[in-house]
Amino acid sequence: MDVNAVVRGISDALGDSLLFIGGVAVEAYVSYRRTHDIDVVVRERDMHVLKSLMRSTGFLHSRTAHLRKDVFKHRERGEVDAYTDRVGDVEMDERFFERAKRRDFAGSSVLVPCLEDLILLKISAGRELDLTDVAVLVFELRGEIDFAAVERRLGADAVRRSMSSLPDHLPMEYGWVSRNKFKRWVSERWP
Repeated sequence: MDVNAVVRGISDALGDSLLFIGGVAVEAYVSYRRTHDIDVVVRERDMHVLKSLMRSTGFLHSRTAHLRKDVFKHRERGEVDAYTDRVGDVEMDERFFERAKRRDFAGSSVLVPCLEDLILLKISAGRELDLTDVAVLVFELRGEIDFAAVERRLGADAVRRSMSSLPDHLPMEYGWVSRNKFKRWVSERWP
């Protein structure tokens, strides 16, 4: 599956009407893993454009009501999950688009959530891979993250709980020295 080609096609067609979240957004900030699926947030008023594009390129469409997302599947080109009003427990509103950043993803300029919103989405999802993504983002980009904004959006207690487990989610290739430095930094920031 050529994720890059699908991302490029979607980005070219929808521009600033859509945010790439999930693995694409993480890779746009820190390239430590390759994603195999695509997750997007699209404004409700622009969903018809995404549906038309995906159908015209051979993707099959279904709606998952309980997860409140549209799913587009293609045998060779993979899967695209599209959200409009919420991603899990996080309500998506215009402020996510206002705070979004343009980043490079495999040579294409894509719109992704700001670091703080991406961390909020990942912590809220709470899966092992999401917490690993947060660990890498925080470890690599901690000087660029407004942690007060994350605490305001998620709650200080939730951030403290999540951050205390992050060093254990840092991938093994970072090594024990990095992991120990990260543990010290987290314990000083969130005692």
